[in-house]
Amino acid sequence: MKELAEHLQTPMINLLLSIADDKLFLGHRNSDWTGIAPILEADIAFSSLAQDDIAHASAIYELINSINGHDLDQIAFGRKPDEYLSASIVSTSDSFNWAAAIARQFFCNHFDYIRLQRLSTCEWEPLASLSKRLTTEQTIHIEHVSSWVVHLGTGNEESASRMQEALDIYAPLAVMLFEKPAGFNTLVADGILHQPDDFFATWKQLLDDVVSSAGLTLHLDQITSDFSGGRSGQHDEDFSSSLAELHAVFNEDPAAKW
Repeated sequence: MKELAEHLQTPMINLLLSIADDKLFLGHRNSDWTGIAPILEADIAFSSLAQDDIAHASAIYELINSINGHDLDQIAFGRKPDEYLSASIVSTSDSFNWAAAIARQFFCNHFDYIRLQRLSTCEWEPLASLSKRLTTEQTIHIEHVSSWVVHLGTGNEESASRMQEALDIYAPLAVMLFEKPAGFNTLVADGILHQPDDFFATWKQLLDDVVSSAGLTLHLDQITSDFSGGRSGQHDEDFSSSLAELHAVFNEDPAAKW
């Protein structure tokens, strides 16, 4: 195992923030459906998914704490907006459209599954070990959301139309998940990360397999290497409103101990 050298600490923290912030905001958005999902089973499942994602975020923030010693609540809630490195899709509002919520979850869950699977070979053992555990849990997430894509796609004309529309709307946002945080290439060059070039192709194939079985279509165009968005701290209004909700209690008394 390779030790995490000092010059790799900031790049590793950026990577960890990009993963944990994705999880935190996705979990927060999914929690909006607690009590109002279409059926009871979906209500329970989506609440569980939200809980899982926030728990995953917490576990990753703990890895950051092990590097810089910062308080977990400060890491999660005490940063400025441009210090969050989440992709736009995770904080994008679904406007309480169930098909939109499923589409967002569909893209993000499959991305996270592959991302964590590949990070399980990381040469920094704490991240490799955690990634292996989270990959197993992520499998449950993709199975659940994939079943919903197929259910809506093969349901009736209206459900299929809504699912197709949601996929079309979220696809351009989904590819932004591939923006690399600052220092990512340094981690690869130093041998800490092993990242084959087929990440996008693998992700797209997993998505295509589900979408085709649902009788739907999917159009994804890979972003350019110079793309600058959420991973660079550039966010939209949906992010701002979601962050305000997340910060509401913490900002009342940042020093409080619960």
